[in-house]
Amino acid sequence: MKQIKIGVGFGLWRLGIPSADELVRVAARAEEWGLDSFWLSDHLLAPSPELDVVATLSMLASHTSRMKLGPSVLLLNLRHPLLVAKAFASLDYLSNGRMVMAVGTGANVADYALCGIPAESRGKRLDEGIEVLRAVWKDPKASYHGRFFNFDNVTIEPRPLPRTNNDSGTMDIWVGGRSDAALKRTARLADGFFASFQTPDEFGTSMKKIREYATEYGRANARIESGLILLCRVAGSREKALEEMQPMLAAMGRGAEQFLERSVFGSPEDVVGRLGEYTALGLDKFVLWPIAEPAAWPRQIELVGREIASHYAAAA
Repeated sequence: MKQIKIGVGFGLWRLGIPSADELVRVAARAEEWGLDSFWLSDHLLAPSPELDVVATLSMLASHTSRMKLGPSVLLLNLRHPLLVAKAFASLDYLSNGRMVMAVGTGANVADYALCGIPAESRGKRLDEGIEVLRAVWKDPKASYHGRFFNFDNVTIEPRPLPRTNNDSGTMDIWVGGRSDAALKRTARLADGFFASFQTPDEFGTSMKKIREYATEYGRANARIESGLILLCRVAGSREKALEEMQPMLAAMGRGAEQFLERSVFGSPEDVVGRLGEYTALGLDKFVLWPIAEPAAWPRQIELVGREIASHYAAAA
């Protein structure tokens, strides 16, 4: 049986951010709790506070030694890809090859307006950004000529450590999103698909389309992995979890019901049972995003590790 890997995500701090000391303490213990990875959301404008991705990943890297680390997802097209390539190559060096890159366009068009980037160019900028990252991470002297980015003989050192788990040979680049454009981008350019808040049926449909598109793009045999972000609350029962989630659901407003349909909550057995609907489709990587106020956040991370991740580690 292939091991099911459980990571955790954080951000979307609608109920407040845990202190820096709490973040460090949780990072230092996370591997003991069996967590495979830590992921951070990335927003410029948001209805709640957000931490800078590169700064926070640096902190996490310094307090862990085995977990994978990455953004979920990085708004690559808000930034020049050479700056991103340098920052994440450095993070990969400092973390001894534990970085995974996940990119997407995000949902807030206002971010692009503030940065002087036309919203209609988001997709093409992202495509070129992915190609630039791959070029400078692989080649000692990389050149690129596109619509938005042009350069010759660029060297970025240190480059990410070589990878053997993917077809590109360098740091994984996963693509997030649910639109048809995102699925095509995954099929054409990515090492993996990073879905967010999808039901089992939605996820299955997305992966079927990606495989069909990959065949059209000449990547029928490409190694395209997949992972899924789900909101999560672990408690003694489904009723107790639902009660504890009410402040977060209220903060989400009108979209709360849709998120609840795409969440896992309840006892550890309830959570594992719901995840089983996804593993039956072949999914083996999950990022569980605790629905928790700052005071409860560390305990929720611990429960995900000790009760959920440990279950799958034992099964494997």
